[in-house]
Amino acid sequence: MRNKRKLVLSFVLLFVIAYISFGAWIVHDTKIILEEAMKRNADMRYMNNSAFESINPVERGMTAESFKYSKGYHHIGFVFPLHFFVVSKVFVTQEYKNDDFAFREPVDLTLILKSGKWYATKVSIKP
Repeated sequence: MRNKRKLVLSFVLLFVIAYISFGAWIVHDTKIILEEAMKRNADMRYMNNSAFESINPVERGMTAESFKYSKGYHHIGFVFPLHFFVVSKVFVTQEYKNDDFAFREPVDLTLILKSGKWYATKVSIKP
């Protein structure tokens, strides 16, 4: 009985460690996705066209074509991932603020694990 309990607790601990580790990986890649999506020439290895068009302020018609992304003005809030290891739903708030342009918005992303990277397939932004 005691050995079974240790075995169950070991499996639960292993699962929790794996879940938290995957969550940290998702948080890291979510920040990369949001930063890339703000750029005019985004690295599309991290998202599909629909996700890019949903995040990029120029594509959304929020600012002029001449917009240049500057990482220093972009703040990504707490990233909260819910996942089942190869699929994730992520909730985060991003803010961009400079002298000419500013916004703060909650972003919901659907991510899948693709070629060793988290890949954004769907984005929902609530103004």
